[in-house]
Amino acid sequence: MQYLTRRRLMAMACTVVVLNLLDAIFTILYTHVGMATESNPLMQQVLRASPVVFMLAKLGLVSLGVLLLWRLRHRWTAAAGLVGASTAYVVLVLYHLSAVPEALQIATR
Repeated sequence: MQYLTRRRLMAMACTVVVLNLLDAIFTILYTHVGMATESNPLMQQVLRASPVVFMLAKLGLVSLGVLLLWRLRHRWTAAAGLVGASTAYVVLVLYHLSAVPEALQIATR
């Protein structure tokens, strides 16, 4: 993975953090209107307790994971983890965006 420069890896790390924020917002929105449920049983309990705590926990945990991968970026497995995580979050946010029209219809009823 020599083609992955420090700048590209930083961009991927930032992408994961920002898209994780969007994922948390969409999760709160979709669960609030009844379109979805949180699939992680631990985070589902946190979400039921408080959306704010859910947001803080999700952002904190993913950010710590990204920080660990960033610190170990010289290892190809960590670099691959950043690439994989950023790719997965791009796909996930695109999936979330595809459901926005339905969520808006449900929310305005």
